[in-house]
Amino acid sequence: MTSSADHRPATPRHVHPGYGVATGLITAAVAMGVAQLVAGITGPQGSPVVAVGGVAIDFTPPPVKNFAISAFGSNDKTVLVAGILVVLAVFAALIGLAAVRRLSYGLAGLLAFTLLGLFAALSRPASGLLDAVPVVIGGAAAAFVMRWLAAAAAAPASPAPTAVTSPPGPAAAPTAPRSQPRTRALLVSAPGAAA
Repeated sequence: MTSSADHRPATPRHVHPGYGVATGLITAAVAMGVAQLVAGITGPQGSPVVAVGGVAIDFTPPPVKNFAISAFGSNDKTVLVAGILVVLAVFAALIGLAAVRRLSYGLAGLLAFTLLGLFAALSRPASGLLDAVPVVIGGAAAAFVMRWLAAAAAAPASPAPTAVTSPPGPAAAPTAPRSQPRTRALLVSAPGAAA
């Protein structure tokens, strides 16, 4: 027979924001890494960074383009890619924070970024359905990783080890010297036993 304490709902555990930020950044890194790897097989048109960069260039007003070319010279595309990655990192961190609080929020943010990548990849001149494959596979891998990391961040902390006692009496076998973790467990559990 189980006690009523076994059926209590689990109380939500506070998750440190660092776990959320790490979840988002790792998820984004997996998405981009897998998509880049697949784009190496299917063709560079499907690379999300290249596709989003192309769309950003297309929608940038000419005066801003001219400023970027004059200010950064031949490094203008490098600065553009760096800017895209910084914006991606910021939004990935926010999505990770949402994911560790509620996984569906994180997955919705991931879906939005996947759809943005699909739009960018398929809107390029001479693009085809094969160009969507890297984004879709990268998004799927990222969803798997986000789910795993969010579950790991929300898992309850393991309880502290408790001291093991043997029954008193002459039949008790001699024990080996206690190691430091057992001593720590004893010191942690002693105030509860005294109460």
